[in-house]
Amino acid sequence: MHLTRRYLTAACVLLLALAPPAGAGADRATVLIVKSHDIPQYQAPIDAFRLAAGADTKVVEMRGSRSAGETAVRKALEADRPDAILALGGQAAWLSRRVLPDTPLVFAMVLGWERYGLGDGPVTGVAVEIPARDVLTRLKLVFPHVKKVGLITSGHTLAQRTEAIRRAAGELALDMVEERVRHSDDVPGAYRRMRTDIDALWMLPDPVVVTRDNFAYLEERSKHDGVAFLAFSENFVRAGALVSVSPSYKTMGSQAATLLARLLEDTGRPPTVQTPLGSRLVINADTLEILGLAIDSDTIKMADTVIGPGGE
Repeated sequence: MHLTRRYLTAACVLLLALAPPAGAGADRATVLIVKSHDIPQYQAPIDAFRLAAGADTKVVEMRGSRSAGETAVRKALEADRPDAILALGGQAAWLSRRVLPDTPLVFAMVLGWERYGLGDGPVTGVAVEIPARDVLTRLKLVFPHVKKVGLITSGHTLAQRTEAIRRAAGELALDMVEERVRHSDDVPGAYRRMRTDIDALWMLPDPVVVTRDNFAYLEERSKHDGVAFLAFSENFVRAGALVSVSPSYKTMGSQAATLLARLLEDTGRPPTVQTPLGSRLVINADTLEILGLAIDSDTIKMADTVIGPGGE
């Protein structure tokens, strides 16, 4: 129980960190790395970025506070003005554009980046969302019994993302069963309306849908109902969801370094924002057993990580 709470807390903090806020040699670039929160998930992309970019870096942590973050960034500027910024998380990207609008910016781990004016100026980045077709393809390969997928969304889910999921599902001969909610308290009812008509439930990173209470409810009920629970983060799988297809944070750091090099070559023509090149498939073996799903050894090898018996 304590482990489940720890991983669930980590997953929810990651969701908040990813989400946007409400409302030094001559040939080495200097890069200011701005983090929205102090969470361990940011370390892998930072390490990979540093290794690939070969730049001089300085890290600033916002700790989830706009005012504290702005103070920290302006203090860092007193010592040196960076050649570029690597922003991790929505708040970091927003703050970087506000304080240093003309400085080349590469962002990563920002949910729904299209909504926040990050497409203007010397800006590029790595989107956090795995293409819907890639996610559903891996789900179908590992769990071929899945024919109908449930989706609960709110106004915080981008319409483009929902449409991409519908399109991908159609291409893969999967049916989508959708419910839209206005408030977090509406999620249990939305699930109850669809539960007898779905084989899998895909939980998107929607802050209205994904709360501690809602996850606990969906995790328990999906097991009881024999529904495969697909999450967007490995931490949710460690907390009891069946499976996740999520970005490789290490690969995102390397991608960001490549984009930075291209951006600095010509700031007037920034590279387009990329989708993550790498993804990780994680399966919870305990949940697999509870659901009574049998997977052969060759299929289980498709997973990057198996949590539980026979895995970690």
